[in-house]
Amino acid sequence: MAEKEEDEVYVVVELTGVIDSQVMELAGKECTILGIDTPEPVLKLGSYLFTGEYKDSIGTCVLFEECEAATDDEAGKASSVKRPRRQKEVKKLKYFCKTEKRLDMKTSFLQEKAAVRAAELLQPTDAPAEDLSTEMDDS
Repeated sequence: MAEKEEDEVYVVVELTGVIDSQVMELAGKECTILGIDTPEPVLKLGSYLFTGEYKDSIGTCVLFEECEAATDDEAGKASSVKRPRRQKEVKKLKYFCKTEKRLDMKTSFLQEKAAVRAAELLQPTDAPAEDLSTEMDDS
């Protein structure tokens, strides 16, 4: 029985369009990507939808992950300098991976098919207009 071999490919996802504070609160949460192997995948993040396309980045994107927080004893040994109270704790990062692939995604809005068809019917066509002038002087 042969084992399935899986390839891991890391991609930087860039979200653009109408993004509000509610989307930002979803950062780090679980998301669903539909059609990941297609030229135009769809990302579902909470109740938001994004559609996009793959592009090569200019240069290399380097990704980092947060390190686990050090215990108080380790932190005391590492630094004898005390920080002012107002200064925020600096997060420690470590190298995770690099990639040259980018997925540019834009906000998408769903519409009912009936509304889309009605809008298409109301739009003028590119066909030439009929000549409405007729010869009425034939009598």
